[in-house]
Amino acid sequence: MQPRTRRRRGFTMIEVLFAIFLAGLCAAVLAASMPIATISRTKADYRNKATSLAQKQLEAIKALGYANVTSTQLMAYGLIDNLTPVATNTFQWSNVDSALQDSVGTSLPSGTATILVDQPDLDLRRVVVTVSWKEKGQTKSIQLGALVANL
Repeated sequence: MQPRTRRRRGFTMIEVLFAIFLAGLCAAVLAASMPIATISRTKADYRNKATSLAQKQLEAIKALGYANVTSTQLMAYGLIDNLTPVATNTFQWSNVDSALQDSVGTSLPSGTATILVDQPDLDLRRVVVTVSWKEKGQTKSIQLGALVANL
């Protein structure tokens, strides 16, 4: 006669506790990474908005052509806020497209923007668009530039 063997079904207490421990550890790691991901996403969003606004403004200026890349013409087309420079050949602007409400001040925290227009050579104008904003007390900025030639 053979001894009876019992078949065990289910898991032991140690196996269940270990599974709960692993699930809790995974949840803790995931929860700890969420604030870091949110901060990184916010930083990337600000940089993306700044780059988009600068690119849109630069393309609008380039579309005007060489003859219209002057402070008076930029003011006439609404691409700068006023004719008073904030620095040498540098003018402030706030709205890229008033129809879409693309404003540096509303899109970015403490957002400001400038346009530098100078003439490095005969029949050549350099345009540099700068968008700045505050991020945790530090000033961040994006600069895009282009040359507009008299062809």
